[in-house]
Amino acid sequence: MTDSHNDSAEEIFLAFAVEQEHDNATLDHYLQLYPHLSDELIDLSLDLRLQRVTEEITTSADETWVEASLAAFRATSPAQAPAAVVDPFSNVSPQELVSLRRALDVPSGVIQGFRSRLVDIASVPAWFVDALAHGLRSTADDLRRFMAAPPRLAPGISYKADDAPSPEQEKITFEDLLKQCKVPDERRQQLLSSQD
Repeated sequence: MTDSHNDSAEEIFLAFAVEQEHDNATLDHYLQLYPHLSDELIDLSLDLRLQRVTEEITTSADETWVEASLAAFRATSPAQAPAAVVDPFSNVSPQELVSLRRALDVPSGVIQGFRSRLVDIASVPAWFVDALAHGLRSTADDLRRFMAAPPRLAPGISYKADDAPSPEQEKITFEDLLKQCKVPDERRQQLLSSQD
């Protein structure tokens, strides 16, 4: 980074996203260089750290156990076994999530709302579900099956809430998520429209 006034916000976010470390020192460095982007840089830092923590938590032993349990279940009742629910966010890198957020022109909190299954998928316009699924290299049906499950706690995020999160948390509408993420009225109306 040479001149903080000549760099576009997108270039700054991309440079931050590809840094080797996303520790406090790196974040502080960017905050000093670009104080006008502090909120966005902090959000991006949290998203990147969350992605790293999520990847570290999922171990091959966990995956082996889940696969074995699923295979045993299918063996006992093959006719009733539902289609496997695939997490469409599991194989998406932080940089890809940043690109997807930009392509959809939404704040990172909107992507996080889907990632944590907080959104009632029935309240989301079909075109947005299709665009999100495409950006995740998934299908709209797989995304809908994933979103139908109860909300899940994102590791490292629970500190943001005033009250302790509960597994029985109610899902919210897409419109409510957009309002909570402070999406401007005009953009919110575009996202809620039934056509792309």
